[in-house]
Amino acid sequence: MTEFVVTAPASSANLGAGFDSVGIGIEIRMTARVRVVERGALPAWEYGGLHPPTHDGIRGCVEAGIARILPRPPALAVTFENDIPLGAGLGSSAAAYAIGVAIGARLSDRSPDDDVLARAVAELEGHPDNALAAWYGGSIVAALSDDGLTSLRFPALDAGLAVVVPDLMLPTADARALLPRAYIRGDAVYNIQRAALLGAAIASGRLEVLGAAVRDRIHQPYRANAIPGLRAILALDDPAIVAIALSGAGPAVLALVRDDAARIGALTQAAFARAGVASRVLTPALASRGVAVLLGEPV
Repeated sequence: MTEFVVTAPASSANLGAGFDSVGIGIEIRMTARVRVVERGALPAWEYGGLHPPTHDGIRGCVEAGIARILPRPPALAVTFENDIPLGAGLGSSAAAYAIGVAIGARLSDRSPDDDVLARAVAELEGHPDNALAAWYGGSIVAALSDDGLTSLRFPALDAGLAVVVPDLMLPTADARALLPRAYIRGDAVYNIQRAALLGAAIASGRLEVLGAAVRDRIHQPYRANAIPGLRAILALDDPAIVAIALSGAGPAVLALVRDDAARIGALTQAAFARAGVASRVLTPALASRGVAVLLGEPV
């Protein structure tokens, strides 16, 4: 039987003020090699890569994505390679849902339209920013609610990237629990202004205004209580930095840079170290493409 490979990128959501609405694809990949097994055989999953899953959470995301498109899928043999740091705010679950939806579409006799598939990923993930950055790559501005999914995709920003992943665990549910149930009007207006500026900056490619556009009063100040060093990192000032923000719900931090990504990563790493937190620096490219089927035909 023909095998095929599906791959999806990491992503970073929010970018500060763009809470639950802005995301970017990151060229760190999750990949699944898929084969339909013989009738009556059991599914088989193997895990590898730099960050192999240690439990069935990622597999559950992939299988939920498949079932969303193909309610009665065949048994599969899947060799799973994951290089996306897990539990770091880099969109591992979004990538897994995107891979699952793509597998379901590949195995379907008649694949749904792309907008149906994209909405499936967004609804499964619950956040359109990570979901569509994984599905499309590039830069995403999106809204998801009961009235549907509306989004725009723009090319990847013309910037370098430093991602710093601290040795902390901050599950998304715990990070959400840190946020208040209500906000004062001044903070809401502050974020609305900057979120609008953020979308305009991404659409126009105006990197020089991103530093102001990512400033946030909705989620980062509250999550800083659980991420030692974050306040100092968000205040870093260097000519090479375009913008710096918490990645998704954290605890990873990303810096968009003009150049010297490794040096800016080291500055961020040093700020974590001063707060007593070890970390590692990654300098991937921004992803220009999202989910992709690389080999083979439907089996």
